[in-house]
Amino acid sequence: MTRRIVVVALSLVASSLCLPRLHAIRPPAPALQSPSPPAAAGDPFPQWSVGQLDIHQIATGRGNAAFVAFPDGTTMLLDAGDAGDTEDASPVPNASRSPGEWITRYIRHMLVGRRAELDYAVFTHFHKDHIGGVAVVAADLPMAHVIDRGWPDYGYLTPPNDEFYARYRRVVASHASVMARAQAGSTRQIVPVHAPVDGFDVRIISVNDRVWTGSGDETKVRFPAIQAIAAPEDRPTENMCSISMRIRYGRFDYFTGGDMPGYPVPGAPAWHDVESDVARAIGPTDAHMVNHHGSIEEENLFWLATLRSRVMVVPAWAATHPSPDVLKRMLSTRVYPQPRDIFITSFRPETKAAIGGRAKQVASDHGHVVIRVEPGGSRYWVMVLDDTAETYRVRSVHGPYKSE
Repeated sequence: MTRRIVVVALSLVASSLCLPRLHAIRPPAPALQSPSPPAAAGDPFPQWSVGQLDIHQIATGRGNAAFVAFPDGTTMLLDAGDAGDTEDASPVPNASRSPGEWITRYIRHMLVGRRAELDYAVFTHFHKDHIGGVAVVAADLPMAHVIDRGWPDYGYLTPPNDEFYARYRRVVASHASVMARAQAGSTRQIVPVHAPVDGFDVRIISVNDRVWTGSGDETKVRFPAIQAIAAPEDRPTENMCSISMRIRYGRFDYFTGGDMPGYPVPGAPAWHDVESDVARAIGPTDAHMVNHHGSIEEENLFWLATLRSRVMVVPAWAATHPSPDVLKRMLSTRVYPQPRDIFITSFRPETKAAIGGRAKQVASDHGHVVIRVEPGGSRYWVMVLDDTAETYRVRSVHGPYKSE
């Protein structure tokens, strides 16, 4: 029997977790903010505490996965990829377990002392390097709310007819308590479930053919009607339909957008550039996850010049991540003059050799990347964690960065 989807009141979700009842979380006075870094190289990773926002880009070796701890303790998974045996990619830290298992163990480690479950799981689109590990993760980490781009009918742009999508549908039907389709412009779909947090929100920026305008909750249609597009190769792709979102905490902004593209292939329609519409909506951003692993059709000039990100995180896993042209654009002070630090989860030796000298200009070339935002959101650090073992010791600490 298909599991019945039910809506669970947020108060009931909160009461079931091993977290104290919290009053509204408000930014501390500036005098209370410590100038000390959260850790030093060689230290164990300092556990999350109430009031902090942690954004973990997990190095899996075979796909995309991120874990977020909100200031009140709400948890969110963004993708759980497993690309399988492709491009000689190997799971990180080793091949003794699948990427889904490593993702699960990473999250459990970060939740030590708290109940190991996910308040939200968001799957940006239906490619295996973003959903291939969902079954393994869901079997061990309960998922209270699942958000994807198509539920319940998956009618806009038929998802791939492959085993990964079929398995995904079976898994979420069996394990998710609440299912929802992402709604562009909304700040109501993903909210803190344990306590209100002043100055914090998560906004869905784009999904399928809709994109936020930057005003209120208004959205606009960004693609022509699919049935009106004569050439099949001109129709929207799975990557173009990715869920994108902005996390905001005080003055801090973070963007993540799945595999959305920014450069149409030669001869393709101009609207295949998804990044520019999103850039107009979100404006300057402190940190962002580089789109589509830094592949060749991403991070266009308008996008980079509009966001002017101080921190960029590349969720790389293949030899084509990042492409030489993309890294050149990301590093260019002609695009925008402000300083920037680039963190790559897995910068493969053959990729560095192909890129040459620019490969040495990144802040980190391997490891889990954690952005830690201090209570209130005025400053943040980046910690790079060892990805060769499950000790997760700190390899390097960067910052503090001032939220703009």
